[in-house]
Amino acid sequence: MKLDQKGFTLTEMLLVFSVFLVISSITLIMVKPQSNMLEKNLFFSQFKSDIFWAQQYAISNQTQITVNIMSGGNYYYFREKVSGPIILERKYSEGVKITEGSLPLYFQFSESGNINRFGSFFIRMGTTTYRITFQIGKGRFYVTKE
Repeated sequence: MKLDQKGFTLTEMLLVFSVFLVISSITLIMVKPQSNMLEKNLFFSQFKSDIFWAQQYAISNQTQITVNIMSGGNYYYFREKVSGPIILERKYSEGVKITEGSLPLYFQFSESGNINRFGSFFIRMGTTTYRITFQIGKGRFYVTKE
């Protein structure tokens, strides 16, 4: 056996491995806030698009659209009239909690796109709460951070 074999000692290998673990841990810690932000943006983008779509559907088909948000089941759906067929159903993440405010989680768009009630409800994602407010009249709405 030769004494001058080329290779790494156990100490050198442990040092490199520990540096690798530290860098990997830092990367994972940095990725978690990004995924939370992505989930929030994806939910609000999809929810807003769906509400606008329901409003446009009501106008273009001259029918009443009922919006039901089922916070216990983590989904919402739109249907024609009160008991008509469901035209869209969408699930959302269990990390999203929707609660009533001055607007119940059930409202309608008329044939002209106007909303039958106005007010707000709340969406909680993690430690942050958002308020979605529907204005009287044309069914316009906006999202604010509480």
